Amino acid sequence: MLLRSEFAWVLAGRVVTALVAIASLRIMTASLESAEFGIYALLVGFQGLFGLLLISPVGQHINRHTHAWSDDGSLFGRLAGYNRYLVLIAAATALTVMSWWMIFPDLGSSVAATISAAATVSAVVYFGTWNATLIYILNMIGLRGRSVLWMAVTSVSGLIVSVCLVYQFHTGWSWLCGQAAGMLIGAVGARSVLKRRQATRPAPASEPDANTLLLDRQTVLSYCLPLAVAAGFMWLQSTSYRFWVGTVWGIADLGLLALGLSIAAQLWAIVETLFMQLLSPYFFRHRGDRKSRSDKALLLSDLVNVVWPIYAVLAGLNIYFSSSLVAVLADEKYHRAVVFVMWGVLIEFFRCTANLWSYAAQIEGRTRKVILPYALATLVLWSGLVLFCGRDGRVESLSAVLVSASAVACLSMVIQMQILLPVKFDIGRWLFATLVLAICLSLSFLMPPRVDGLANNIGLLLLGLIIAAGVVGSLLRHSSALARLLSVALRGD
Repeated sequence: MLLRSEFAWVLAGRVVTALVAIASLRIMTASLESAEFGIYALLVGFQGLFGLLLISPVGQHINRHTHAWSDDGSLFGRLAGYNRYLVLIAAATALTVMSWWMIFPDLGSSVAATISAAATVSAVVYFGTWNATLIYILNMIGLRGRSVLWMAVTSVSGLIVSVCLVYQFHTGWSWLCGQAAGMLIGAVGARSVLKRRQATRPAPASEPDANTLLLDRQTVLSYCLPLAVAAGFMWLQSTSYRFWVGTVWGIADLGLLALGLSIAAQLWAIVETLFMQLLSPYFFRHRGDRKSRSDKALLLSDLVNVVWPIYAVLAGLNIYFSSSLVAVLADEKYHRAVVFVMWGVLIEFFRCTANLWSYAAQIEGRTRKVILPYALATLVLWSGLVLFCGRDGRVESLSAVLVSASAVACLSMVIQMQILLPVKFDIGRWLFATLVLAICLSLSFLMPPRVDGLANNIGLLLLGLIIAAGVVGSLLRHSSALARLLSVALRGD
């Protein structure tokens, strides 16, 4: 009953997010030319750079300790220091974007455009981080309904403001500005919920120190710094190519490529967040109680055996129905991006698999282990760019290089983490999921679905969703690994 209730909340939030994502892509592709979509992709690239390199490591540290800090009443005191840090990062983001905007070709260098782009990306970094942090804390401490509510409010309000701005300005930065507004609204709402909860909770036995540090030197050096290095390589692998494409082939080609990969990325962000939003609070609550290596390995095995087979099944179905996805989600002028969607699904599948195994480093606190996989992937990517994707090459060849780099990162991560904390596989579920993936890949080449018209493509996607729901349900039914993960209570349950 607990699982059904929580899954219903999380699924409701994901459905709203998915519907907003569908509407967003449809409106963006109808309103923006491919060059403006390319500019949007570059601005999001800056957001990713500062978010991954300088914010994500600290965010993961907060995730690991949310339960403990919430229990002892020190959470808000520690987050005050986080706010000062985010202000500095947002300022650095604005200065970087301003400098780039004035020298990058084809963008124009008017003062108004430069300031607008810089302020927009800076706002997304600041408000987006607070939005993600506070809503995730609500989910971690068991306030599922409120977490879902403010996530939905963020998505819907961001869409409304973005639509108003993009119809006025028809620029990539105007859409991003609307997203920042939605993030601000969601962050304020989530903060108010946390403040009210804190006011109604019994006072801790000892008064928390208001000046309690968010980070100490040892944590920065041993935990955050290795994650930052790994995140830097991750950005180089997953996003830096956008600046290469924009320079070598132009921002119009970048817009087409970015749209295809973005469709896959948005769908997989929904999938990954759905399962991790449901399971990660239990995972991190268990983590504090697992002391022996065998217990930690069992915890990681349970997480992997629940989630990876689902990833494999969804990847196969996603690839098979890619043409229908593009027909439904994008304006007709972007329908050539279907090949990029298919490549993007493989990239996202490898990325999510690597992320799943990287929880071994979280359990053991040995975050240096995640550096090598992304360093190798970066080497593969940029070697491929230099050797195969020069000015006389085709942008389509870049997709194969990106998939190869993602596969290298994934394989290397799995090998590294298996040495650190070996996963014991649920052979039956893995074989079933792998078979479904192989069948879908084969059918995509031998018997790809070809239907015309928006209604027919929507019908085909609904059929795919029904198949996916049935297969995922069969994988979760009677799963002993899932039962073990859900066997601990969350604060607030």
